[in-house]
Amino acid sequence: MSDTARYSAYAILCEISRREFRRKLDLFPEDLRFYVVLANSIIGAENARRVEGTPRALAVDGEEFVSKLLNIASLDDMATFREILETYLVEAMKDELRYSCPNCTKFNGCLDLERLSTGILFKRRVQGEETEGLKGEIARQVEQALERTPYVDSDDAHTLCPEFGHQYSAAGLGEVFRRYADIAAGLRQAFGIDYHRIQREMIAINGAFMAKGLEKG
Repeated sequence: MSDTARYSAYAILCEISRREFRRKLDLFPEDLRFYVVLANSIIGAENARRVEGTPRALAVDGEEFVSKLLNIASLDDMATFREILETYLVEAMKDELRYSCPNCTKFNGCLDLERLSTGILFKRRVQGEETEGLKGEIARQVEQALERTPYVDSDDAHTLCPEFGHQYSAAGLGEVFRRYADIAAGLRQAFGIDYHRIQREMIAINGAFMAKGLEKG
């Protein structure tokens, strides 16, 4: 993958992450949104340091950001924060396993990343150029690119697109759950979350994932 294509992929993944975060944010009352932001940062950092290929600098930045948030956070209602952490972790698993375009092995090919010029613009932004014009043009180009992958927000891409192939096979699914179980164990130790709830949710998510695979077959 060329440097330009890589930055185009970063721009598109940022938009997808923004949408997923917005959806999770809307699950909670407005007065709890700082807790949601904190949960998002914690789980994002935990995933970053466990997913192979994540740049070390990015993982370190995530951990440092979480540390700063925790230093300023007032976790007066720990029970509520634990519940948000649990829910957010479950929703993160669901997002990673949804039958949607971003989870398809052909996603980058459908976007035709090598032909996009978005990466040139996004690299300029990463390097410190933050004009409204540049941000607007990146957003326009990303939206245009995503029109080629119409099932970004779906969980039925396997029935809507004959070319869909999930990024995780049944065999690879175990590694995903091991990663989230490891995260959940750490969060139980740090914040006292209900580990057994996460285990129950994993069983349900696994069943739903396998059922969709059988549905396609």
